[in-house]
Amino acid sequence: MIPVPRTLLLAATGVLGLIALTGVDPATTSLGGAKPCTFHVTADALNVRSGPSVAERRVGSLRYGEEVTATPNLVGGFRDLGAGRWAANEFLAPVPGSTCEP
Repeated sequence: MIPVPRTLLLAATGVLGLIALTGVDPATTSLGGAKPCTFHVTADALNVRSGPSVAERRVGSLRYGEEVTATPNLVGGFRDLGAGRWAANEFLAPVPGSTCEP
């Protein structure tokens, strides 16, 4: 058995507890109010689709200026918005301070 320093064990327990209680992974979330992967919509109306293609079913829409949280995942020019939602990346502008690439 390899000895593990008590402070490391407590830190790991705290991070796992935070994820379990809040659903937020601090490794992917910026501190201090920064927006980890957030975009503004630049089109008058942007279709949200069930997959990364214009052939996929429309599941919603976003309006100009609306702010949306996304993932870093890009497929064929579509940004993964999470929960089975995708939008054309060309109509999404990163919010200043966002950690996602345009």
